Amino acid sequence: MESDQPHLSPLRKFTSAVRWSWYAISLSWGGIAVLLHQTPHQFTGLNTIGTIVFIANLVIYATITAAFIFEAISPSPTGKGTPDFTERVLHIQQMTDLYFIPISLLAFAAIVFGVSYYGTPHCGQWLILTLHALFWVYTGVALILCIVLTWVIPHTKTTPEQHYPIVEILPFFPPMLSGTMAGILAPNQPPNLAVPMLVGGTTMQGLGILMFFVILAQTAHTLTHSGLPIGKFRPEMFIAVGPPCFTIIAWYGMASAAIEKMPDYYLSKASSVHTADVLYILAIVAGVSLWVLAFVQFALAVISMADAMLRRTIQFEVNWWSMVFPLTGFVLSTCNLGLALNSPAVTWVGSAMTIGQVALWLVISGCQIVLWVRKGW
Repeated sequence: MESDQPHLSPLRKFTSAVRWSWYAISLSWGGIAVLLHQTPHQFTGLNTIGTIVFIANLVIYATITAAFIFEAISPSPTGKGTPDFTERVLHIQQMTDLYFIPISLLAFAAIVFGVSYYGTPHCGQWLILTLHALFWVYTGVALILCIVLTWVIPHTKTTPEQHYPIVEILPFFPPMLSGTMAGILAPNQPPNLAVPMLVGGTTMQGLGILMFFVILAQTAHTLTHSGLPIGKFRPEMFIAVGPPCFTIIAWYGMASAAIEKMPDYYLSKASSVHTADVLYILAIVAGVSLWVLAFVQFALAVISMADAMLRRTIQFEVNWWSMVFPLTGFVLSTCNLGLALNSPAVTWVGSAMTIGQVALWLVISGCQIVLWVRKGW
């Protein structure tokens, strides 16, 4: 008896399998490119390796996006009826996919970071001004997407179901990365463009971290009453490491840029101290506290993953990529605090963490390739 399932080419199998969560692959590669550029202890050739990873990430992002577009415009593989708009065009196979739409914007932000680090030294003023425009476009789109999803998710009565509840922070993550982006881009901008960028980045960062605290409290309540998520979703526990770490990176970057770009007495009524100096001190003090919070979330996630692996209740899936980008932020925030505190010990710890993070990225990349080969793509 012949199967009712249509025969699909390997290409169509691949494009039809792509989901919003796949952008986590690009996000992870983009984060590694940034990490290789920013790790405190450099060696000859590391910048070249970082450039290769950055370019490879451009290919990954473009491939995933092309697959989305291809599926949206192609006839239904069953040849029956008109494709459902939500499923085929928006690529929402189940309502929990709504939580993962913002990952596409996060991956784009990581590309902008890479362009700033790897492109600015080799290009003219035009790239700096282009990045300035991209910052405001990104910030506007991130805020609009955040508001839309914040309305659509409860309107459709969508819940995380078996996913780790921290995924509810994902709609607020793109605005949060506006702060990180401001800290990276502002040092290359003229003061008249840098200062509004820093104010905008601080605003968006505040939104993200405040919502993280709310959702973290909800997540803790769920853990207390319902226990840990099933093994399949435990990699998502590492998402909780990301927001405090990228807040550290954003505050450190923006405060450092403010020292160079902001007028001494930007707040006119506080005329006895330099505004940027106060911001820098607050950023480091708050950053140390947030780092401890991130470490606790990291430890909880590691123990939970180890438990699932020992019980053999988990196997590799695409959601394992949710570990990479948050942990990249953990490493970068450690390195930044080491530099801010002028601590060689902490910076060396950051470099050691970099080695471990690159190893994790390579292992997950290898597992992903093996998974694709087994599926015949």
